[in-house]
Amino acid sequence: MSIGYTLERDYSLNLYNSNANGKLIGIHTTSYFKVDYQDKRVALTNCEGKKAQIWEARFLSDAPRTAILATGQSIYLITEDKGSAGAGRARVTTLTDAGGELSSYQWLDSDHGQPGREQTRTPMDNSGSSRFLSGGRYLLVNDRSVLDVHTLTNHPFDLISEAVIQHSDGFVRVSGAQLVSFSPGKTQLVFLGNRYNHERNRSEYALLAVDFINNQTYAVPFRPSATHFIWAEDATPDWFTTYFDWATDSRGKEVLNARSYTQPPFWHGRWAQNGGENQPIRYELKPVLPGMFDHFMSWAKKKYPAIEPKIDRYEDMVSAEFTLNGSEFNLYVRDDYKSLSLESTDQTLLKTIGDQFDGELRQGRFQDGFGEMDPD
Repeated sequence: MSIGYTLERDYSLNLYNSNANGKLIGIHTTSYFKVDYQDKRVALTNCEGKKAQIWEARFLSDAPRTAILATGQSIYLITEDKGSAGAGRARVTTLTDAGGELSSYQWLDSDHGQPGREQTRTPMDNSGSSRFLSGGRYLLVNDRSVLDVHTLTNHPFDLISEAVIQHSDGFVRVSGAQLVSFSPGKTQLVFLGNRYNHERNRSEYALLAVDFINNQTYAVPFRPSATHFIWAEDATPDWFTTYFDWATDSRGKEVLNARSYTQPPFWHGRWAQNGGENQPIRYELKPVLPGMFDHFMSWAKKKYPAIEPKIDRYEDMVSAEFTLNGSEFNLYVRDDYKSLSLESTDQTLLKTIGDQFDGELRQGRFQDGFGEMDPD
């Protein structure tokens, strides 16, 4: 089999600028790929029976025989089938049907047995990308199927049907949240899920474990405060291994469980940053009680005796302004957000102070300054 492509260019006119005189202002180039087998083009059709446009095609380097992953609105697996009589042909398997103007795939086991970076493809010029794909054995395709590259077996799974959602106690995958983990036995993948509790007027969270081989999903609920879960991006591999583990049942099937702690890990802070380029970082703690303000300022004045803060107290917030080594700092503790935030234009000194205070928290100090995100 062979891979080829053509390039198509779309030209845009500036129709909104009176001085442009209709001049061309933009060129969008899209690569469309084709796969040939024995000098004949392999026919690919979408779910409507129409000719499929392919944005990228790559050989699967670790497949047991020649295999190509062809990506468009649908994603196809094209393999060489020799046949019992020796007459070869190209076999086409649709891994996932049309999913819009964005397709994705992600190795589940490329990073020390855990998921690697998700790769997305859209209608653009992908002609410069590699013609080979390697890195693992299990490939998550469009978040709806897992391809075992070593056996070329496709395992579609269902996360969105009403029956699956009911079986998962109403939890659904959090849109846009990253894949959390891949089980040690390579049979289950884990997504972050949530549901809305209208009686308590808040979101509730769970991990959704997907047995992709048997197309079965179950939910493992957790309390955010018990697992130090504040934002969806907190559901990282390190967070997962801290608060969850795997066991096997009497049938040898992997089962996901929440860990039980006699002494849970200490609360600590994080570095946050607004979206956009070159945005400053800030040190944040959450969920805190109003007393965390006094904890921080008492520590800071002992650590840096030159600090002379100007403190303002309001109904739902207390703030402090202080200068250190010629740089201004602002500290805010908000009762409504249960948050502490330390900001400064001196990013280097800010990082030093934040890391120093975080070191105290990680040793167990000032833990009485933390509250709960989800009180019963």
